[in-house]
This record gives sequence, structure tokens and C-alpha cells, in this order.
Amino acid sequence: MKIIVFYLVSMLFVMGVSAQAVSIAGRVTDETGQSVPFASIVVLKGALVIGEKIASEDGSFKLMIDSVGKYELKIRHTSYVDFSKEIQLQTSLDSEVIVLKKSEKQLREVTITANKPFVTRKIDRVVMNVQDNAIATGKSSIDLFRLAPGVFVNNGNISINGVWGTRVMVNGRMLNLKGDDLKNYLANLKSNDIKSIEIIAHPPAEYDAEGSGGIINIVLKKNLNSGLNGYIGADYSIGIGKYPAYQPYVSLNYRKKKVGLSGSYSYGREKNFQDITQDRSFTDNGQYHATTSSTGWRNSNNVKLGATYDISNKEYIAIDYTGQFGWYKDTSHSVTTINYPVQQNNTLSDGIFPSFTKTKFSNIGLNYGITTDSLGSKFTLVSDYTYNDRNGISGTYSKTFDFNNSVIADTVFNFLYPSIAKIFTADVKYNKMLKRGMGLSFGGKATVTDINNDNAYENYSNGEWGHIPGLGFNYKYSEKIYAGFVNLSGSAAGIEYKLGIRGENSDISGTLKGGGQDTIVERNYFNLFPSVFLKKNLNKDESNALTFSYNRRIKRPSYFELNPYKYFIDNYTIQTGNPFLNPQFTNAVELGYIFKSQYYIGLSYSHTKDVINQVIENDPALKQMIILRKNTGSNAVYTGTFSIPVKITEWWNTSNNLLLTYTESIAPEFSIKKGSFVLQTEQDISLTNGFGINLNGFYTPRVVTGNIVTGRVASFDLGIQKKLLKNKLTVKASISDIFYTNNFKATSYYNESVIRIRQKEQSRVLSLTSVYNFNLGKAFKSKDIKSSNADEKSRLK
Repeated sequence: MKIIVFYLVSMLFVMGVSAQAVSIAGRVTDETGQSVPFASIVVLKGALVIGEKIASEDGSFKLMIDSVGKYELKIRHTSYVDFSKEIQLQTSLDSEVIVLKKSEKQLREVTITANKPFVTRKIDRVVMNVQDNAIATGKSSIDLFRLAPGVFVNNGNISINGVWGTRVMVNGRMLNLKGDDLKNYLANLKSNDIKSIEIIAHPPAEYDAEGSGGIINIVLKKNLNSGLNGYIGADYSIGIGKYPAYQPYVSLNYRKKKVGLSGSYSYGREKNFQDITQDRSFTDNGQYHATTSSTGWRNSNNVKLGATYDISNKEYIAIDYTGQFGWYKDTSHSVTTINYPVQQNNTLSDGIFPSFTKTKFSNIGLNYGITTDSLGSKFTLVSDYTYNDRNGISGTYSKTFDFNNSVIADTVFNFLYPSIAKIFTADVKYNKMLKRGMGLSFGGKATVTDINNDNAYENYSNGEWGHIPGLGFNYKYSEKIYAGFVNLSGSAAGIEYKLGIRGENSDISGTLKGGGQDTIVERNYFNLFPSVFLKKNLNKDESNALTFSYNRRIKRPSYFELNPYKYFIDNYTIQTGNPFLNPQFTNAVELGYIFKSQYYIGLSYSHTKDVINQVIENDPALKQMIILRKNTGSNAVYTGTFSIPVKITEWWNTSNNLLLTYTESIAPEFSIKKGSFVLQTEQDISLTNGFGINLNGFYTPRVVTGNIVTGRVASFDLGIQKKLLKNKLTVKASISDIFYTNNFKATSYYNESVIRIRQKEQSRVLSLTSVYNFNLGKAFKSKDIKSSNADEKSRLK
């Protein structure tokens, strides 16, 4: 099968060529022909910044632009007169020589004032610019997702345009995490490190096909200065009326000639709460009512180290390390009553359910890149090794009383579920740029995953804890995925296009031993994943355009979802895994219209089969509610997207989005057909004296997730920032969920069971941030250290 995949790549290589981008390369000199080092180069399309670069020490520069068209090239330097030139890009420009005139008035500092709007759109993605946005104050990356157009976050799950199953990348590297591990990682990745967030609803073929709901790529800020530079800062937040959190951090970068070093460290500690109320009916006329109050503590240490070496101006090698070491503990108190028409049958259960999880996550990455010709053709090799040690324990300490308040059951036990994951990935890509803006990209990827889970139960006897014989079990998971892809892009008959196809072969094995449930599950399958992106410009300045996209995706079950663990959430609620889950497949299509380069209307449709849904099953005999994942039927989502940015004044800009959805979730156990909408608005106000204000809000009457329908969810956030000490010190403050409406009610439908849930958590938070940036050196071009295992990280849970 591996031969088939790479044969496919070779055949498509022969079939055609296209372009992913065009390049602008050149050199900046003065009137005597001497090089002008470290000039600022900006490419604009109207008011939008398309590309930015700092010229090297010899004055040379090179920028990659996504598509052909008309642009404005601007070059600035403190000692020279500003340069501006209109360029028409039909092919790459290889040897532009820009001559700057000496400025009569020497300026100490020049700042490019062409600001990026909050939201920009490219042929295959939407970009939300986070940097310098006060609304991001103190927020984690998963909090920032809630600000993105078309993105909705519900209890840690993420959807784009109403489709769930979104995966997360950082600088183009898939996070090899999922579930609680992913939540912890994103909770500790703060806005201060983030430049922008890319929402890729329909990922092209160069990305792994994993993830039915698209991809969100977090782009971190880059360092552009040599010598020693960095920042130091701290976040402090407090849930209004509840608990505080704080996170100090420091980042250092050093660059000298060909060597670049970087390092950062942050420490996070926070406390939060969650209250849940559940109501349901039993077939024997019993009425179930449970209230659960949880308090959680999170502690984390986060380390990032990196080193790059420029072998030449066209070739580099880099190595990086990411470590996250921390723990999360939670204590839940649950009181459950079951009432019957006959009072003597009533029961009351009162239980404490503590849990503790300790995680040691390490990732070592190796990057190699070389530019092979003057057109910008490039070969890259990215390899990663991930080691994730997750040690978890959950306890159940519960008593059940009859109607006379006499104890009829006393339950005391712990469930231990340690897990060790080892993942190796290697990703090879080659982008071949040809003349007339034509080119070709192709590559391959290999992923090898081994996960070992030891699960055990223990009870308290004779003054000590000991394992319960016969209940422990071991679950081993092995996965090998081999992939190849080809991308073709360019322009023909006035239509920009980006076409791709990806082939992936999956070889999966799961072995379960012990606990009376010995099982071996083996699967081997090959799939093709095509992608199509088209753009037709409707006027000369390319401000109006029609777009079309299509792709096919796969969502494999996470490693944790396959592990048949069982632990108690409350007296009558159990969560468990399912080793027999199959992958789900999604086909999605979207037609869009861009007006005046900023307004957008889109119509999309996605269809998913063998949907992996979280379902809630009732066991009437035991009065238990079991939460698990199952492949249940199909899911269709119809979406209308309307994006309307408005510039009210020179200092007040707004971004407004309306998402209309109609969801059909059909399975043998339930049938849900519901319409909904999400209204988002973002207000960006720039005041004098370095002040800036951001306001953000959203509202939705309901969210449909599988067999669960929520009630209304809303939030309104306010942020303000002030820059001091010549913009080196930034002080920010924000309040999230001012009106405390980002909590919800939900109803679960499954067979004849209807369960009503109400959830309240620490969503109203006051955050304060101060960051001081220091810079001791000259500008330089930093390397982007990429990762090959982003998809696998997102599936660790």
C-alpha cells in the first residue's frame, strides 16, 4: 500500500504543474550602488498588508505572495526617502533592484502604519489578527477561538461553520493532543505569544486529512531582531466573585551571524469551578435529579527551546524542544435523589469524586530547508518525536440512603489510568516554482504511534489501598499512517485555482487484555482525499470575486476514546471509552462571494457518515447513565455565512459575522433537525495617547452537537490597553462574559431517554496583563520552526 501511495504522487507529478504563489525577490541599494541593510519591505493590496519582510544585511529580500494580481510595493528605511511602486504580478519577479534616495531629515524611528484589519480572507482560509488587540488580554488560545468568525467552542469542543471535529495546529505543526491534554495545552498558550489565528474550514491536500471540522492554525509572533531581545510579563485574572489565576512568563532570543537561539518559560496556576444540574426520568416512573459542584486546580510549567543554523542564505537546519509539565486536580461533590410515586422507594446518594492527572509532555523537532533555485523552489524535511506520560486517578466515595435516611450502600474505590504515548512523524515536501507563476508541490508523510494504557481499580481495606483482583486491564494501541500528496495551483482563463489530492493508508491495531474483556481490534484501510479551491476575480482591481471550495476529510477516534476505561462523574453517571469505534468521513463544499475585498457571503454544505458522537445511555436496571462515543448515523449541516466589516470612523472599526445553520443529525437512536444562528460582533476603537479599546460579543439560540441540543449561549467581552515607555511596555485589562451569559442548558436525546442538563462555570473573568519588550540588536529574518506531528498531537487525550 505504501508503494501505491508514492506511485500516486509520482503519477500526479507527471500530469501537470501549477503555482502556489509568486515571489518578489530583489535588492535594496542607495544611489551609489551600496547595499541598504535592514530596510522594511511591505506588499499591499489596497489597505491590506499581503506580505512583510526585513531586508538582509546585503540588502537582499524575497517575499512569497499567494496569488497573481496588482499590488503596491513599499520600502522604508530610517535614513532614506520612502519608496513606493505599483507592480502587476503575473509571474515571479526575480531581480528587482530598488534604489533609495538619501533622506535630508534623519528620523530616529519609522513605523509602517498600514495596519492589518482584524479579519482577512485568502483563497483557502480566513485570518484573524490577534496581535495588539486588547480584547485578547489574558486570554488563552482556546478563549481566542471564540472570537474567530464561524468558530464556536462548546465545553472544549470546536466547530467551524457548524461542523465539529476541528483540529489545532501551531505554526503549521499539528498538536499531537486531544481532550483534556489539548485543553490544558491551549489553556497555557496565551495571547501574548500569538500573532494571528488561521481558520481553515476546508484544508488543502498538503495538510493531513484528519479532522472533519477543518483546522485552526495558531501563528506565533516572530522575532525580527539580532543581538539579545525578548519580553517579560505576567497575567493575573480573577473569576469575579470566585477564583484567581496567574501566569508569569519570560522569552529570550539571541542572534549572531548564522546562529539563532531562543527560549521561553511560563508558569501557570489557576482555580476554577463548574456546577451541573441533571434531570431525567426512568421507565419505572422514577424521577432523577442530581446537582454536582466541582472545583478544579491547574498547575503547569511550560518550556520552549530552539536553535537555528544558516548553512547558507538558501539553506538552514533547526532543532527545537517543547515541554509541558503540570497537573490538574478536581473535586466534585454530587447529591442525587431518585423519587417515586411510592415514597418508600425513594433514595438519596451523596458522593465525593476527586480526580488527579499529572502530565509530562515532551516534543523534539528537527527542521531542514533549502531553496533550490532563484524562483523560490524549496525542499523541507520536518521530523518530530513526541513522548507524553499521563498519569491519572479518579476516586468514588459515595453513600446511598433510603427514605428513612439509613445507609443502604457504601462505595469506596479508586480508578487508575496511566498512559504513555510515543509518536514519531516525518514529513517531506517539495515546492517547485516555475515561470509564469506556475509550480508544483508534492510530498509524503509517515506516522508511527504506540500507546500503552494500564488500568486498575483499588479499594480501601484494613487501613490501606490495594488493587482489586480481576478488574484491572491493559490496552495497547498501535497506529501506522503513510501518506502522499500533490498540489497544483495557478491561474487559467482568469480563474485562480489550487487543486490537490492526498492518499493515506492506515494500519491500526488495538489489544485489550484483562478484566474479562480480552479483545483484539485490527484495521487496515486506504483512502483518497481530494481538494479544490477556485477564485474568479470579477473586476480589474480584484476587489470582487467568486470562490469555490471542496474537500474530503477523515476523523479517526482519539486514543483516549478507544480506551475502555470507566470512571464515575457522579453517583449514577459513568464515562467510558469504546475500542470498536470506526473513523468518520466528511465531504464539504462552499461557494462564496467577496465584495470590495472585505464583505463576504458564503453558502456551504457538509455531510458526514459514521459520525462519532458522544451519546448518553440509560441503564434502567442500575439507574446508571453511561457517557460514551459511538458511530451513530449521519450528520448534514447547511450554512450561510455573512461577514460585514464596517469602518465607522478613522479610529473605530467593526467586524460583524452572521452564521445561519440548519443541522440534520440522524441515527437509529435519535433524529434531530434544528435551525440556528451565531451572531458575532467585534469593535476595535483606537484612542489617543496609546489607548485602545476592544469589544466583542456573540449570541446563539442553540447549538446542535450529535444528539445534544443546547439552549441559548451568549457572551460580551470588553478589553482596554495602554502603551507606555515608547511602546515597550503594554498594560492591558479585560472582562470576559460581562453579563454572565456564557453558560447553557442542554437536552440529550437517545432512544426514549430525555436528559436535561444545566451547566454553570467560571466564564466571567477580570484579567490584567503587563508585558515589557526589550531589544538589543539589529533586525534579522527568523526561521519558522515547523512540526510534522500536529495532527497526532491533537489526538492524544
